[in-house]
Amino acid sequence: MVMGYCRRLSGSESSTIRSTASPPAPILRERQRGVKVRRPAAVRCHATVRRPPDASGISIASADARAPRTLGFVVASPTKVGRAKVGKNLGDALTRLGHRVTFFDYDRAPVRYRVWPRALRARDWRERALDYVNGRALDAVRAVRPDVFLCVKGVQLRPETIRAIGRLGVTTVGYWIDDPLDHARSLVNAPSYDRYFTNDAASVKRYRSEGVTRIQHLRSAADPDVFFPLPDARDTVDVAFVGTHSPERERAVVSLQAFDTHVYGSAAWRTAPIHPTRVHPGAFGARTNEVFNRARINLNVHRWVGHGSAMNLRLFEVPAARGFLLTDWVAEIEGAYRPDEHVVCWRTPAELRAKVAYYLAHEDERREIAARGHEHFLRHHTYAARARELLGYLT
Repeated sequence: MVMGYCRRLSGSESSTIRSTASPPAPILRERQRGVKVRRPAAVRCHATVRRPPDASGISIASADARAPRTLGFVVASPTKVGRAKVGKNLGDALTRLGHRVTFFDYDRAPVRYRVWPRALRARDWRERALDYVNGRALDAVRAVRPDVFLCVKGVQLRPETIRAIGRLGVTTVGYWIDDPLDHARSLVNAPSYDRYFTNDAASVKRYRSEGVTRIQHLRSAADPDVFFPLPDARDTVDVAFVGTHSPERERAVVSLQAFDTHVYGSAAWRTAPIHPTRVHPGAFGARTNEVFNRARINLNVHRWVGHGSAMNLRLFEVPAARGFLLTDWVAEIEGAYRPDEHVVCWRTPAELRAKVAYYLAHEDERREIAARGHEHFLRHHTYAARARELLGYLT
């Protein structure tokens, strides 16, 4: 299979051969406003033969027949604490596997748009902020010259920016982590990537029917450096639910008020018919791990039952913490865990209440399931495992 790749030229070389491609739309818009924009680095393009996969599990075009020991990645994702963490976790896992990773945070807007009151901003400040982010993304790729550009979600990037990165000889990979509920927004950029991944297996067929054919399922995961057993943790509540509010979740939590059931989430929970002493602010990071460790039962309720098959993050974070997880059933559980051995599932409100009562009364059985779930998680559902899957799919 023949493909093109590009390499940056030195100053002397660039005087003879330069890319003739038109600048991406974000750069054109900035130039039209009179903003000085750094010219793209000159590139030389070659036709090369794709070689068999190397030891890392991915085929990458190269000017010679020898496989590199490591790959270079630019991972585009939020990096700030409290924002979506999947991209940062995947990038860190790739680094631990020996690959070279540079992060690009597409959430970082110009300082003036982070500091100035909206009343002092230009009318088109949002569009200008996107120009800035897209220009920085191209600059980051040109500076690093990675083998792979991996973007997790990334609605701030424009299709033309992704295609421009691909024309630099970089394999572009998108990973959408909000299927099935936020599927429509993924279709803006999905067709522009060389490869695309979704967190929801049931959405794969849907993407293909919509013209996105290079699509694969990649489950969510958890970071064992963030979620882990606390040796001195003691059970302090019967049932804990951590998450945002939804009508389905409220019905499940309210049905368990005969037990010592607590919820940790957004302010919307304060309007639910739950005793105020059992409603707590949202838990993040270390606080979430503490809740998972201190609850006898961790309740999980998906928001997309009937719409998709994906497992949410609780199905990975709670076992990572060696917590006992009682989750509503979604189809992907069957291929990822063994119900009643690693996690326990419920399908109806009556079954939920019965299983809460049963496992509160059978502590040894509850702890054995939690321990088996934790060991299973460490073998199959860390971000290191997902990074290996990702590399394998890119072969």
